[in-house]
Amino acid sequence: MRYPLFFLSVFLTYCVFAQTPNWHEDSFLGIHFDLHPNAHDTELGKEVDAEQIRQFLVKVKPDFVQYDCKGHPGYTGYPTKIGSPSPGIVNDALRVWRDVTKELNIPLSIHYSGVWDTRAIELNPDWGRKKADGTLDTNNTCRTSDYDTKLMIPQLLEVVQEYDIDGMWIDGENWASYPCWCDRCKQKFTETTGIKEIPVKKDDPHWEEWTAFHRSLFDKHVQQVVDAVHKVKPSCMVCSNWLYTMRQPEAITVSVDYLSGDFTPSFGVQEACYEARFLASRGKPWDLMAWSFIHSSSIGKVMKTVPHLCQELSEVLAQGGSVFIYDNPKRSGRLVDWHTDLLAKTGEFCRERKEWCFKTKTLPQIAVVHSETTFYKENEPLYQKYGAVLQPIEGATTILLEAGYSVDILNEDTLTKVISQYPIVVVPERSAIPDSVISVIKEYVQKGGKLILSGSFLAEKYGEWLGVEPVEGKIKGWLPVPGGSAVPTAGEYQKVRPTTARGIFTIMNNQEQGRDETEFPPATLTKLGEGMVLAIHGPFFKYYDSHPVPAYRQILAFWMNELGTEKLIRHEGPWYIELSARQRENQILLNLVNRAVEGYLSSERHMVEGVPIVQGIMITIPKACIPSDKKPIRAYIAPAQIPVNIVEEKNQYKMVVPQVHIYDIGVIELQ
Repeated sequence: MRYPLFFLSVFLTYCVFAQTPNWHEDSFLGIHFDLHPNAHDTELGKEVDAEQIRQFLVKVKPDFVQYDCKGHPGYTGYPTKIGSPSPGIVNDALRVWRDVTKELNIPLSIHYSGVWDTRAIELNPDWGRKKADGTLDTNNTCRTSDYDTKLMIPQLLEVVQEYDIDGMWIDGENWASYPCWCDRCKQKFTETTGIKEIPVKKDDPHWEEWTAFHRSLFDKHVQQVVDAVHKVKPSCMVCSNWLYTMRQPEAITVSVDYLSGDFTPSFGVQEACYEARFLASRGKPWDLMAWSFIHSSSIGKVMKTVPHLCQELSEVLAQGGSVFIYDNPKRSGRLVDWHTDLLAKTGEFCRERKEWCFKTKTLPQIAVVHSETTFYKENEPLYQKYGAVLQPIEGATTILLEAGYSVDILNEDTLTKVISQYPIVVVPERSAIPDSVISVIKEYVQKGGKLILSGSFLAEKYGEWLGVEPVEGKIKGWLPVPGGSAVPTAGEYQKVRPTTARGIFTIMNNQEQGRDETEFPPATLTKLGEGMVLAIHGPFFKYYDSHPVPAYRQILAFWMNELGTEKLIRHEGPWYIELSARQRENQILLNLVNRAVEGYLSSERHMVEGVPIVQGIMITIPKACIPSDKKPIRAYIAPAQIPVNIVEEKNQYKMVVPQVHIYDIGVIELQ
């Protein structure tokens, strides 16, 4: 009888989870507060005021709130009975926030630092990660230690049971995770893989197996937390910060309730541009957080302007996502009223656009491939994304947006499922794409798709079907720019000789067109079945990320014209206007985000003080982008709902957007 009862229990548990609504799925705007309590606090909760919180919530109107629980130092801001409460707790601020949010029927989530817990390691050194040299990491915990089962999970369940919270945003997770060289981890690795030789650096044998093993431990850690919390309260939504974002691009296997991240306090709009385009492809509820302040090590925290925050959040809104904003109360728990005014104005900007942006779907145009295989071969383990590893992806996305196109970022797993929907696919300097994915890409081209590949390795790996053969050696020189000028190649290009392909231009050994040409083309074009492939034989996109020279845009525009872009929606406004083509039933939504600033930004000047209005942006919409049984019946600009004309011309429609300030949406209604 034990087994029937067991399966009945599993079935009933599944039914509970299946019927539990995900409140975050419909939450559009959130506010996040954390304090990272520490041993030196003296006034936590001293000035927390229920009436002030109530006034804040009524004025800002968030759909959910996240409040401080435990930060990276490892001390809690509530009076835990399990871990280490900060000695500075005067009043239980979390209790007050819970009472007021429950009164107003607003979900309350917590900020909780997971993998990073300095205090836990101070009390239990065995829980700390061991570095390759055998020394102790005093901040980040080991995944084979008892930390999860003896502190983290019991503490999270304590908060669920004592405060009846609705969610948890677990911070300090994948980005705080590194390989561990403790005896437990080494033994478990050998037991799991059969490999006895433990690598200690990237060039050692079995390094990839070693890092993959630790990534699997991290996944198990997150799943264990999710399962434990859901068992106690299925409606408590669990999120692990930055899980399955650009820094963890593999297929989703852990059943978190939503995906999230917080972009950098300075120049956050740039990180949001890439992360939002990737998260929008993941098939789960998601949000991204903007910091409400710039954090300077020399002068401290400075609140951003409303235009600054609105520009950052527009990147997220334009991809259909939810947004939330990070602010700090005083250490005493008191809110700063003028911060409230700023957050309320920013929230109003977002809500004005909600009807035309929230939970929209992509209208597939250009897919830039973020290869999870290549990423994990090249990145710093376990999940670091900085340095050169993402430069080609970011460079490709940036230059295509600046050319007026709409761009999505897809991993290999998603690409293979939806590739046929995209008129153009771009694989930017991804050297380790699996053969199975390459087969799907080739089939896509043979059936009529258009492909852009880049990298100095193309001729060696794919020369036969690209119609080129490698010639010994690399070349570094000048690229001819349409109109007669030239620009450096920046990186080295593979010397190639076209066989069945056609070369586009030739690399020059100096700056004069008609005089300094070599025999080697920087790019080639070849027909494959019904489709076409543009191969760029050097690190073109990587160097656009680090050196966004306008001439490179001119060159790519010429190359893409040779490839053919007749199926793509495009705007003809300034390069700093970003187009995101989205859709929902009977609507095409042309999101326009203005990345320009009044004045200028620099390494010292991070604050956006204003955004200039851009006027008269022409958008061309191919008829192929509209369902064959539908036609446009009305067009207007949201949120102001200003009517505009949409004109039919042969195989396309054209509309002019009168002006774009920070973020406006061209709406085309279909019937």
